[in-house]
Amino acid sequence: MCLSLNSLDDDTLLAVFSVLTVPDVLNLRQTCRRLLVFSSQQIVWQNIGSSQILQQGIPFSKKPLSSFSVRDLEDRVRRACHLGKAWKAPSIIFRASGFAATRGGPIQDIHFIPGYDRRWLITVSQGIWSMITLWDRSNLTRVTSWSPQKAVFSALAVNTSEDCEAALAVSLHRYDSVVVEILAIMATVPDSPPGFECIARLNTLRQPIAMCGPLLALADDEAETIIWNWKTQEYAVLQSPVEADLWRNQCTQVVFAYKTILVVRARSVHAFAEPKLAPHPNACVHHPYAQSTFGWVDGIFVSVPPSSPEDSTGMKGQPLSILVRTKNDDPWSSTFKIQLWTLSPMTSSYENTDDGPYYNFPPSMTSEIVTPRRGALRCTDMVLGPYGTAVWVQPEDYSVAGLISSNVHLQNMPVPQSHETLVAAAFPGSLNTQDEPQVKSSWKNHDENWTCLDYDEERGCVALGSTAGAVTILDI
Repeated sequence: MCLSLNSLDDDTLLAVFSVLTVPDVLNLRQTCRRLLVFSSQQIVWQNIGSSQILQQGIPFSKKPLSSFSVRDLEDRVRRACHLGKAWKAPSIIFRASGFAATRGGPIQDIHFIPGYDRRWLITVSQGIWSMITLWDRSNLTRVTSWSPQKAVFSALAVNTSEDCEAALAVSLHRYDSVVVEILAIMATVPDSPPGFECIARLNTLRQPIAMCGPLLALADDEAETIIWNWKTQEYAVLQSPVEADLWRNQCTQVVFAYKTILVVRARSVHAFAEPKLAPHPNACVHHPYAQSTFGWVDGIFVSVPPSSPEDSTGMKGQPLSILVRTKNDDPWSSTFKIQLWTLSPMTSSYENTDDGPYYNFPPSMTSEIVTPRRGALRCTDMVLGPYGTAVWVQPEDYSVAGLISSNVHLQNMPVPQSHETLVAAAFPGSLNTQDEPQVKSSWKNHDENWTCLDYDEERGCVALGSTAGAVTILDI
């Protein structure tokens, strides 16, 4: 007797759909009404998302699969499937779009906003006063702007949590006063466009560096970092060693890892045991249990591993990745390096609940990319995603054009052109099964000089701001 798929019972049919690829499911749903309806069920896409996305190590949301509507879940799973195939291919192709964010002024900062269905992108610019502009990623249109009168922004941190009402923290300078404001993105009137609303405020000279849920990390340019819970008003003080040879030991990143807070400064990383927060006055000062330096570098970026929705401890027992861009002291050197370092957990102590070290120092170098380009680097931003994909800007190559400027008027002389390049690479891991990192794409900048970038690994999207006020969006 010949059986058809349409004649199978629901349990058997569910088992069949669970082993089909996403393209097969999309093709099969076109054969008859029953399979169309069946393939639109929540359980079908939860099974596919679990087996073909989460278990395969493809970038996806930290939220449980059951928390999405069936339509949203299907869209996310299909998008993740596309990204996985793109990164595993020999090269990736970007789809470019863009818009003018300012009238000729430079973009100082650019960020994707987690949460809010990942709809929003913000740009920071400055005319007479500073301004944050919210953009809709779907149609690249302006939603709203926020520019407090007579205020200049000195720093901004975006909340990495998708479920917190606070979206970002901004340091405002007005004459002699400095204040950090916590902003939410909300609509004050039903059916009206959202706007920025201040929901908390702190008078402090320290700059907001990182934000994770209700926790905000603020730091100075010497050695002190404050971890502040803006809801409970409790805080802790982290004190890094003072480095005498650095007149400005700028803090560039604070990472909330498992049982540890990593403070990244100009050329070093300091690891602190997760502190207990207390209300004012809190006289307890916490010192790092370990630190490591990378010498003379252009940038350091620490990435936490992806956390499974089924694992309530998140990053427990998983290594951290550190991306380092080296700086060569030799002005005639024709190369610089992008290095990936790994900070492994202590296998005997990460399961303990008492205070103590949780990562082995120093980190070990696991991968390296040597690039032949050299030149002035305006955009030093680089981002390493939790799944091992990274983007950075490679400077234009001065050695191509030589010492002759393209605007020399003494005589007509052809001058070779060189351009900045956005590099996208995959390091060894779930999206790159090779032993060495692979550069997947190099996107040339032919128009403006880039000033800043951000990268959303889950969506496969890069945003770049320029000196001319233009924003370029690159989608995989």
